Amino acid sequence: MKNDVWRIIVVEDEFDSAKMVSKILNYHGIEVHHAHDGYECLEMLNQFEPTLIVTDLAMPGMDGWQTLDAIRSNPLTAHIPVVAITAYYSVDVEEEALNVGFNGYYSKPLDPRSFVQDLSRIVVL
Repeated sequence: MKNDVWRIIVVEDEFDSAKMVSKILNYHGIEVHHAHDGYECLEMLNQFEPTLIVTDLAMPGMDGWQTLDAIRSNPLTAHIPVVAITAYYSVDVEEEALNVGFNGYYSKPLDPRSFVQDLSRIVVL
């Protein structure tokens, strides 16, 4: 797995969750950029193109659903893989997330042994 070139934006409003996701990714040599909400994520996309975006679904301001919609509606960013993470797992929400265009759906807490391996199936370098 060639993670050393990955740059991931983690969109998460909760400090502990952002720290946990970042720690898992950093352990695998992945460059992590943290956005506190969807608006900050979209600003980052004006500065660089990430390998992948990991976003929480429930956030104040612009949530993960709205963030995905903004990313997919822009031809310059529509191709970037986006995965959803949530503390409130539901089969119905997972199905909806995948149907609207998320490339993956993961419940918190994330499994540190398989999360990056799962992401490597989504990322096409």
